[in-house]
Amino acid sequence: MSFRTIQTLGFTLFCLPLVAPNAWATGNLDCSIDDKQLNFEIFALTGGTGGIVQVNQGSIEIKAGDDKALRSRRAIEQKHIEHQWIYGNELRLRIVVPDAKDEPTGSLILIGAYKSADDSYAGRYVLSLDQAGGEKVFKGRMKCG
Repeated sequence: MSFRTIQTLGFTLFCLPLVAPNAWATGNLDCSIDDKQLNFEIFALTGGTGGIVQVNQGSIEIKAGDDKALRSRRAIEQKHIEHQWIYGNELRLRIVVPDAKDEPTGSLILIGAYKSADDSYAGRYVLSLDQAGGEKVFKGRMKCG
């Protein structure tokens, strides 16, 4: 090999990591809750950094509380995910609960721990709603796969 060939090869190998796209693993996150207080589901894609990168489908319907207007099903989109933490054995999501005008009227917090036996996160949820006379809090169990 000539010096010029070795020099070109060395330069190419040096620059390859700079132009190659980053390899990020993706995964699916699906959560659903259907109890006397709440009907919620989200199907999303997670990125290699541990956060939700795309919400494919999501909806929420409040069954508890004083506000009858919240009882209709509302779409959950990427913009409603206010905080997310999916790292190691922890899952934490804070989702804004929108009203009919897509204004925040409460929040849903999911807190789960990874269970390797069934490859899922199990834990609890906290639903906080702005109601007449102040904030009302409802709690329950959740599971995400």
